[in-house]
Amino acid sequence: MGAAGPGQIWAVPWRPRDVWLGVVFAAITVAIALGLAVLLAATSANPNIDLWVGLFPSLFELLFIAVAWWFSVRKYHAPWRTLGFVKFRPSMLAVGFGLLWVTYFVIGIYNYFLRSFGLEMQTDVTPVVQELASPWPLVFTAVVIAPVSEEIFFRGFVFGGLRPRYGWLRAAVISSALFAMAHGQLTFFPAAFLLGFLFAYLYQRSGSVWPGLILHMVVNGLALGVAVALSS
Repeated sequence: MGAAGPGQIWAVPWRPRDVWLGVVFAAITVAIALGLAVLLAATSANPNIDLWVGLFPSLFELLFIAVAWWFSVRKYHAPWRTLGFVKFRPSMLAVGFGLLWVTYFVIGIYNYFLRSFGLEMQTDVTPVVQELASPWPLVFTAVVIAPVSEEIFFRGFVFGGLRPRYGWLRAAVISSALFAMAHGQLTFFPAAFLLGFLFAYLYQRSGSVWPGLILHMVVNGLALGVAVALSS
């Protein structure tokens, strides 16, 4: 396996077949885990909301890392750098933040359009935050665990595995659509797709998963920060 310089994605040993198997396996595993969590919550006389909101979403997110690891690092004995954990040019962050504001502008127009029909782009989590003894477990899950696991799976594993066969643009569209579907909210699909495409583009340009991961953390941090501020 040859080395990759800045702006080049490492050649990956896994194939599109591994990617699609991983996607199916992740969907089934997360669905089963979610079903068990809902059943457990329904049968619990006094569920601890802090435990449910802090622990279980983290476990669901970590399933994505487990699947990506199984079909890449474990199966092919590939180093973690093939999933995008390599150095990148700092200038890519400036590019990323510039494109992020453009993306936010488009998402803002879309959100305005939804509101004109009485629809919400995302479920308001402020009432949930108000019920928590401490918001920090939720903040850690949303700002750290979720971006890391989702960037590993959707960009490092899915996009990286589909790119050699489908080309970067088609691979970015597919990985972004899967990323948006994973959020499970129809009205949020276009916004999640645009963000996923931005993260895939940054991976393509930089050869590293880090720029997209950092921006993903910023996006989640801003969204959850507003909810925490409103709940105070």
